[in-house]
Amino acid sequence: MSQHEEASSTTAVTAITAITARLHRGPRVLRLAVIAVIAATASFLAGCGGGGYGGSTGPGGGGGGGGNNTVTVSNNVFTPNTTTVTAGTAVTWQWSSGGITHNVTFDDGQKSGDRSSGAYTRTFAAAGTYPYHCTIHGPSMSGSVVVQ
Repeated sequence: MSQHEEASSTTAVTAITAITARLHRGPRVLRLAVIAVIAATASFLAGCGGGGYGGSTGPGGGGGGGGNNTVTVSNNVFTPNTTTVTAGTAVTWQWSSGGITHNVTFDDGQKSGDRSSGAYTRTFAAAGTYPYHCTIHGPSMSGSVVVQ
């Protein structure tokens, strides 16, 4: 468990402990305690999503090698958030976001356009690192393609 996950988990446990200790104080305190637990849980789950916590893939691409160079675009996360390929390889971003609109926008200006379904493919001819992000959701929804 990462330090971030451990801290978030500790926060949730603290909130649950506070609820248990205050149950006898009445419905208003209980409502506030439930809200605190919901907030702590949401914070913990948000920390488990994309951003800098995702893994990387080796040559051969996203999630298993053998030519599978697909990045899943889901609710505020690219999975995997780092994909390593060889020059001349195409990478496909496949939307699985339940109707929520996202985009893939590279720092070099290439972009997928806003969409809530479908796929976007880009071929990487030259070695280098190609960072990208969703302009709708900001830098917390970002990733990169490393071309060797």
